[in-house]
Amino acid sequence: MPSERPVEHWKGAFGDAYISRNVADIAAVRQRTLAWGRYLWPIMAELPNSVLEVGCSIGINLRALKNLVGAELFAVEPNESARKRVIAEGVLDTDHIFDATADRLPLADGAVELSFTTGVLIHVPPSELPAAMDELHRVSSRYVLMSEYFADQPEEKAYRGETGLLFKRDFGAMMLERHRDLKLVDYGFLWKHAGASDSGNWWLFEKRG
Repeated sequence: MPSERPVEHWKGAFGDAYISRNVADIAAVRQRTLAWGRYLWPIMAELPNSVLEVGCSIGINLRALKNLVGAELFAVEPNESARKRVIAEGVLDTDHIFDATADRLPLADGAVELSFTTGVLIHVPPSELPAAMDELHRVSSRYVLMSEYFADQPEEKAYRGETGLLFKRDFGAMMLERHRDLKLVDYGFLWKHAGASDSGNWWLFEKRG
């Protein structure tokens, strides 16, 4: 188990190494754009006008979204190197990306029409996960999307030789259990052997009016 709060790993050298392994080239953005086409297909007639990514890394999802929607984009990212890169490469302006964590989002209730994570909740320790899910729900006025590793029962996996940094579970079921005002719009599985950037399940929810 990390000696400090796990998010400190992502803020420091461990997170910097992760950032350096990521590449936002044409192929990576195209790959993610195809995934987003699948996520958004059920709501093509009512696409969100504002979107928040929680844990954007170098902004590959945000770059992909720019190919598909004209929404105002925001992001939260605790790693300084990643934030600087997102700004320097023109993905987001300084006032649209925040130094914060998933369990304490610096946005008002219903600030965006869609809030989402991709491969982020798996790195939130179980003790902090309920708050992170509640925040994801709170800041959205309409849609919540999660794309994460799946397991029927909560389990921990070693991540690059470290413990306490990767957790799998049924995130969709947990979100529905915590927030009864959500209805399932669609869900699915993306497989890296069929061209996805990684293998994982995704869920798209909508708040009931």
